[in-house]
Amino acid sequence: MLKLRHTRPLFVGGTRYCFQHPEHANRCVKVLRPDRTGQARKLLRRDFKRHLPARFLDDQRKEIAAYRELLTRASETLWRYVPRYHGTEETDMGIGIVTQLMRNTDGSWPKNLQQLLPQGMTPDLEEGIDEFVRAVQELRILSRDLLPHNIIAVEEENGIRVMLVDGIGNAELIPLSTHLGYFADQKTRRKIARFHQRCKALLPD
Repeated sequence: MLKLRHTRPLFVGGTRYCFQHPEHANRCVKVLRPDRTGQARKLLRRDFKRHLPARFLDDQRKEIAAYRELLTRASETLWRYVPRYHGTEETDMGIGIVTQLMRNTDGSWPKNLQQLLPQGMTPDLEEGIDEFVRAVQELRILSRDLLPHNIIAVEEENGIRVMLVDGIGNAELIPLSTHLGYFADQKTRRKIARFHQRCKALLPD
């Protein structure tokens, strides 16, 4: 079991803590924050979902299922836009999702689009975003939503690689989009349209 509880996380997201893997410097371990577990979210619901089993509100479970589905059709192309998945490990903070830990070429941490876009759209960033959007559509990379703070821009020697690092998975109660291509295509187009709107709203006037 990995001991993470008394370790400082690299990043704190809206749902998870992200730790550097104690045994693999180029991997991260993502665990749910205590206030974002399925049970914690269930207690806060005021709609029909409060009556569902906690597992239906467990984003960790949904992301693991999404990664396992991606593995059935994984390729080097796919891992250009989603951090490579290395399975799960038990931790003292619950089940951990282990993925590749991305860094810029100079070793610094990549920034997310919510941090970058208010500074303006550079040609390299625009090209990286366009490439990412095409990949999401063509590879059917399902996400709960394409939120700018879940999407990073990795600075590489030949440009910027844009990647979805959190929110991978299907938010549907009955995950039709995971198994039926038509529904996946329609849902992905809607998410991409909203993503473009969010990016535009972040750009300076």
